[in-house]
Amino acid sequence: MTYEELIQDTEYKEIASLSHKEIKNFIVNEITENKQWARAANLYQLAGILAFMLGTFKAFMPYFIHQQAEGLLWLVAGIVFSFTILIVFHELVHALAYLAIGARHLFFGCQPKKFMFYVQADKAVVDYRQFKIIALSPTVLISFLSLIGMIFFYQQPAFYFFISVFGLHSLFAAGDFGLLCFFQNRPEMEIVTFDVKEEGKTYFYGKEKRKNVSL
Repeated sequence: MTYEELIQDTEYKEIASLSHKEIKNFIVNEITENKQWARAANLYQLAGILAFMLGTFKAFMPYFIHQQAEGLLWLVAGIVFSFTILIVFHELVHALAYLAIGARHLFFGCQPKKFMFYVQADKAVVDYRQFKIIALSPTVLISFLSLIGMIFFYQQPAFYFFISVFGLHSLFAAGDFGLLCFFQNRPEMEIVTFDVKEEGKTYFYGKEKRKNVSL
């Protein structure tokens, strides 16, 4: 469905609009009301935090006992990487997912004070199934690569780089899970979403799901 077709479709009604400056509060509200995607987000973040704490502890021990700082340096490198290059990589994966579903006219945005970064597609209409691909692609890919790195470099200093990336990225993905909650919190509706660049807004349109009638 194109943007023009959606606007002309009388079955769809606007159910929410979101200024890009209000994303954080919107996400918090949706996560609070959700029990499925929110639980997945919490489990992912818990696993990430525990992994990061374990990695930090293991990296510091050789330094305190034998004055060996190599593992600690790799841990710091992972932290620096996570707060710089990883953010860019995360958004690029979102962009590639948008391109994969046929969306064009992509644009990037950020709110440094709120530590929020995003990529959106101007007037590209996306349904729940497509949005799941877009939202979850960075989490799946980065978690997979991090785990492969931890396995490959286990008991080597580079292990601490990958465990810090895995742990910190779990905190970056909260916004993606929060937007998924919006769809899941309204199971009675077929919801689509699109962004309007010139307005700096994201819109959600929905229609009632048709019930199957047995004859």
